[in-house]
Amino acid sequence: MAKSSYRSKSSAKGKNSEFIASLNAQIKSKELLPVYLFFGEEIFLIDHYVNEIKKIVAGSDINGLNLVIFENKVDINDIVDACNTFPAFSDKKLVLVKNSQLFARGGKNSSKEADQDHASDNKSQQVLADYFPEIPGTTCLVFIENNVDKRLGIYKQIEKYGLAAEFSRLSADELVPWVIKGFQSLRKKVSPEAAQYLVAVSEPDMYTLKNEIVKICTYADSKDEINLNDIKLLVTPTIKSVIFDLLDAVARKEASKALKLLDDMISIKEPEQKILSMLSKQTGELLKLKILLKKGATNTQINSYFQGKHPYALKIMTQQAGMMEEDYLRNLLNACAQAETNYKKGLIDARLALEVLLSQLAG
Repeated sequence: MAKSSYRSKSSAKGKNSEFIASLNAQIKSKELLPVYLFFGEEIFLIDHYVNEIKKIVAGSDINGLNLVIFENKVDINDIVDACNTFPAFSDKKLVLVKNSQLFARGGKNSSKEADQDHASDNKSQQVLADYFPEIPGTTCLVFIENNVDKRLGIYKQIEKYGLAAEFSRLSADELVPWVIKGFQSLRKKVSPEAAQYLVAVSEPDMYTLKNEIVKICTYADSKDEINLNDIKLLVTPTIKSVIFDLLDAVARKEASKALKLLDDMISIKEPEQKILSMLSKQTGELLKLKILLKKGATNTQINSYFQGKHPYALKIMTQQAGMMEEDYLRNLLNACAQAETNYKKGLIDARLALEVLLSQLAG
């Protein structure tokens, strides 16, 4: 997939907006700050921007003399020495530090050894914080951390002399256009509905979505346009995608299809108790939506009750709620609760509880 399709410009509307715009400007102008701190849930974006910085600093020689990498706990003096060493046959060098824990606050452990480690960590943090304004213009220092305490002085020094960037997961509204561009980069058209479905049923991280896009385009190589049926056929099943179809089968009282979908979920190693819990939760949301619709709630009011719910998922829920009466949903919710109770009391195993439940309600 063309790398340009995975730039994060679409995230400019979300939590990442301010620093993403700043990062994009720095990369475009090739004027990097002396120090960066990258952390957060969206690993794809972290990797993307680290690679962009590598290209600017090292060009095609991304694993050569001007790239120094430290991983896990590291001596602070080694980092400083690496930064102070001049680059070889180049204007700049990149010092990359991964999961050093230098931005984490020490835990509360009363042992003498732990107290000494904690004191050492605090000293290291202070030494590094004091060093940031002294970083040579020939060095770009980048930290990738999985544990960051924003209250620490070292974090505030990063904000003062460089850029601290917490990469949050993109929202559905941001991911859908990104997915569409991903298909376009592989010379495939995709309908907005199909892209919405892919985002709704997949895990919300960009690496997962990228892998799904590549796989779908590979298997649908002869097609110019990817539609909703292609996505449903080729996407890796998740509990979210199968729950959609399972509740459709329940709404249509198709017992054999419901049991087949149950087998599909178990085949992807989803625990039966988790399936039961999700079925109960989704039924409760359908009941709430059904009541709101009966009361004539507006779309704005409905959206306020289901904040964070993917638009496509809400669309499917609305269709499902339209097929089921309120009393039927109440009975389904009660049956789910009873099945969970029986399972927790050891009266029945989770698999059998699900099979009995679906046979009764979809039969």
